[in-house]
Amino acid sequence: MYWLLLYPILLLKKVVSGWLQRLFKYLSQYDTFRRKVIYPKLGIRYDQSIKRTLDRPILHAEIDGGKYHLPVFANQTRIDDLRRSRLRENDVLVITYPKSGTHLCGYIVKLLAERRTTIMQDPMVLPFYELIQQSKLDSVPATTQRILKTHLPLSLVPPCVDSTIQNKVIFCLRDPKDACVSYYKFTLSLDVLTGPVYETFDDWVELWLLGFVDYGDWFDFVLPYWEQRHRDNFLFVTYEDILQEPETVIEKIAGFLGYTTTKEEVEDIKEKIKFSNMKQMLEKTSKKPVTSLMREGKTGSSKTAFNERQHFLFNRLFKERMAGKGFDIYNFD
Repeated sequence: MYWLLLYPILLLKKVVSGWLQRLFKYLSQYDTFRRKVIYPKLGIRYDQSIKRTLDRPILHAEIDGGKYHLPVFANQTRIDDLRRSRLRENDVLVITYPKSGTHLCGYIVKLLAERRTTIMQDPMVLPFYELIQQSKLDSVPATTQRILKTHLPLSLVPPCVDSTIQNKVIFCLRDPKDACVSYYKFTLSLDVLTGPVYETFDDWVELWLLGFVDYGDWFDFVLPYWEQRHRDNFLFVTYEDILQEPETVIEKIAGFLGYTTTKEEVEDIKEKIKFSNMKQMLEKTSKKPVTSLMREGKTGSSKTAFNERQHFLFNRLFKERMAGKGFDIYNFD
């Protein structure tokens, strides 16, 4: 008799729990909810020192009414142009969160492609999708391949998931802790800071975890792209694999682009993408200080840069945000 009464109660509890989980997932999209509910739960502070940092004058673009925090050069007009534009079948997008192997991965693609076809040239290895003028992009002849790099979130690059246009998309991931450290070092070296002003690395880590840096929250950036991983025109590689197994990654990218390589070509590209050789190449072509673009070319910097508390906060946040996403490239227990 009691079991008959208990069953509907358990069923109702399960239904309500499912509703609450869906509601929590929906609300988690919004900064205010994360700031006031999720982050306090995980132990990430949002105190007056952080608020004062965010209240300082900063240079950034207000995209879609402030929904996106992007560098000042990625203005609303440029984003609107991108939304109206359409990629070509032979276009290649190299997509990364900042400081996650953008130039390294892009250089591999460039070296592979320019030996087989005419490609759009740029002194910074590849042109930035969000920076280049649309008129210049449109003027590129159809016979010239456009290989572009970008840090834009998926929602601002709708053409790259247009099922009618199967252009190639290569997404390069990096250990997010290392990316955080490298991003901090990068912004310190800039003449004009385009993101929030901060006083210490501890402030930076808090802001980075909250998503208050240029290009925003790492999880919000990576996960929408990760959901596209099963599409034939998407390829995921990692910064760590490029450094540790360059031949394997070069051949993987070549195969994805439809290229057949020789052992000699792979060895030649492997030599060219070595840190010292890439740095020397960029010193000849770049107008920016190379030290801001290429600092060490190593992995594991966060092991010593992060303190125990920062490791703990990140690990908890990673577990919370990546739960049930099928993300198995990095694991932080």
